Amino acid sequence: MKVIKFVTTFLLLFIIGIFTSYADVKYNTWTDNFIKVFDQTEANFKFYNIKINCVVSDINNKKQIENMCTDIVNSLNIKSDKIIMREENDNGVKIYAQIKDSSYNVSFTAIKKNSKEYYIIIDILGNKLYKNIGDIYRNLDDILNRCSNDAEIYLCMAGEYTKKLQLYKCNDILENILYNMNAKEIDRVREDSLVSVTAYSNLLTENDLDYLENKINLNIGIRYSDNEDKTLIYMATPIIKLDY
Repeated sequence: MKVIKFVTTFLLLFIIGIFTSYADVKYNTWTDNFIKVFDQTEANFKFYNIKINCVVSDINNKKQIENMCTDIVNSLNIKSDKIIMREENDNGVKIYAQIKDSSYNVSFTAIKKNSKEYYIIIDILGNKLYKNIGDIYRNLDDILNRCSNDAEIYLCMAGEYTKKLQLYKCNDILENILYNMNAKEIDRVREDSLVSVTAYSNLLTENDLDYLENKINLNIGIRYSDNEDKTLIYMATPIIKLDY
């Protein structure tokens, strides 16, 4: 019996290990590819942004929302004592939290839809480390999967060049990103000092959107800023959610 119990336990742990390893590889593979291709643009890293929209059901009290906020903050290795929460009553309950340290600026908003549901909006801005995006994304996704069946995550990395790039150079950068991301261009927009491309990448497996009767999951924008005298580049999945 002891042998059977040992073998059963071993097999169970082995299977759990396989699924855990698969999850790690699943996320780290596409995020590693994403970061690698961003690095290949040779832009100076400026910041990354993660935006989350989700609906959380079966909420019995506001403490559950506060716990979710704490879990999000802890996943970024920010001390939970930095959380400043406030409430507002305006056609329902709204709960806000703003968290900021030297590496992150996080905002958390929960809007009560009805007696059991909250609409959650999370905005994370990181301005220092970005090589750990895969771990952060996986941690956030794990938290959201525990809380919601209806969640959307948008990831954007931003960089800059210290001069104005000619159009041909911008096109070269865009083509290299599409090639290295194994992506098919779906649409391209050019306005004044802005070039934006939407595409579908076979390397991204998380966030497909429908656009012009096609699937898209990659969005790249290159814009010259007169104020900064710099060229800014944004690389996002599935789309850029920033005002740029």
